[in-house]
Amino acid sequence: MADDSDAREELDRHVRDIDWTDKAVEFGSRERMLVAAWMQQTDLVAGEMRRLYPVEEQRDTMTRWVTIRVFEKITGTPVESKSTQWNWNGLWDPTEPTSFCGWVRRISLPLAQWNAKRVLRSGTASTSMFEDEDGHNPAFDDASSTSVAGGTVTAAPFERNPALRVPRPVGRIRERMMRAVTDGACEDAIRIARETGLWHHTLDTLDTDTACTLMLAPIPQDMAPLLEHDPHPWAGMDEAVRLYWPTQTSRRRVWQPDLKRAVQRVAAANRITEFDVITELGTMAARLISD
Repeated sequence: MADDSDAREELDRHVRDIDWTDKAVEFGSRERMLVAAWMQQTDLVAGEMRRLYPVEEQRDTMTRWVTIRVFEKITGTPVESKSTQWNWNGLWDPTEPTSFCGWVRRISLPLAQWNAKRVLRSGTASTSMFEDEDGHNPAFDDASSTSVAGGTVTAAPFERNPALRVPRPVGRIRERMMRAVTDGACEDAIRIARETGLWHHTLDTLDTDTACTLMLAPIPQDMAPLLEHDPHPWAGMDEAVRLYWPTQTSRRRVWQPDLKRAVQRVAAANRITEFDVITELGTMAARLISD
């Protein structure tokens, strides 16, 4: 089924044809269990793992682990993980008019990516396993501007509040926040942002999922360079923007050692704080994925 679009369309049709009453939508319902069983009978998860793992033993291990987590997200019932740590907004919603097979494939990639090292325990499942020689990372690149919380970024937050400011993280803090969302909930990522001083009070007006998305959703590779053409409010911003945008794409572990110095120079030249500069850069990026 992973390579058969007709078979995927047929499964999507079977899922849509279920009478999704309020009772059927409830977590743990017979209907959810039925759909999860259908998923287990396919190679949807295994097909995504084939893209990531050339080693059969690792592929089999991650296929089993991810399939169980996808089962949990479909049914809303814990099998191996702790439901107290779930992001309940990230579970499957049968009322959404989207492809079920597409959802399974999309959710499988980040589940595998963020948890491979811990699950395999061998230490060999490094992030390089998820990138080809061009640096393409399917778990991030295919996300485009899809919300890390499961929704879609829209322009509404900036329309409702033009003064909204979004200090998007870079480097290790960004990775910590992304892992927090995947392994726990958006609230966990927001707590990290607050603890590290990477939070702007205007974000308090947003729900947690929207705030997480604006702060963390990767910018598509072909769009990110457009930031260099945006008007900048302060002198000397060009270099900071050029160094900043690669840290916000789907590429992982993009370290820019000169970025901090560029931010410091802009802050000193314009008599503003470094937080002001980082917030401006992040807001530019957040607006780009909201367009």
